Amino acid sequence: MAIVLHRFPLSHFSEKGRALLAYKRVDYRIEEHRLGLPQLRIRRLSGQRKLPVIEHDDRVVADSTAIGLYLDEQFPEPALLPKDPERRREVLELEDRIDHVFGKYAPVVWFDWLVRERPRDVARLIAAEVAGVGRGRLAGLAVSPLMRLPPARRIVEKSEARTRAMLSELTERLSRSRYLTGEVPTLADIAAAALPLHLEFPNYRELAIPDWAGMGVPGYADSPEFARFFEWRRALYRELLA
Repeated sequence: MAIVLHRFPLSHFSEKGRALLAYKRVDYRIEEHRLGLPQLRIRRLSGQRKLPVIEHDDRVVADSTAIGLYLDEQFPEPALLPKDPERRREVLELEDRIDHVFGKYAPVVWFDWLVRERPRDVARLIAAEVAGVGRGRLAGLAVSPLMRLPPARRIVEKSEARTRAMLSELTERLSRSRYLTGEVPTLADIAAAALPLHLEFPNYRELAIPDWAGMGVPGYADSPEFARFFEWRRALYRELLA
């Protein structure tokens, strides 16, 4: 029986869950959810309201990292974690930092650019993610002025700095080895590829808004400074995650 992945359509953590399933080469199907009252169904299923969540046989697993660990237990090959305890700890510590930085800050960078440069797409984003707001046009118009306020600008500046610092570290790591911690991919690599979802949308069949494939934030995906990282990421999607 196929694993069921419950996701928000444009959530980067949901994409991490999907990428883990793709990497493991297991059968899965996707159930889409929206923010708002529909989240109550997820709470009944998993005891909490965040996604991604997977259902497999009689098990329900929430949280993208927990999903990765569960998949490694149930489907050992290809492995996500090294057997050596020290290397395993290194991978998990790196993955945790990637989760924190890209998970918290990269979407802010993208959303700020989207509001400023592609305001019509804000309505598409809201329509895809939020229940009960129609096309999201009025909500999109309301967001734009808020992003120009000083508190919002400070958040954006911090997000840009943290995102760029993480990209620099990952780019430097890839100058020394094929993958982030050595010569084989790990859980940290899947996180690093999936969580910058919004900095450049990969081309894969379950992308919620297909014509966004390849759309990237200027100064990031097209920057010579981070070229090695984004070229590596595109190849990882083509070969293992699409």
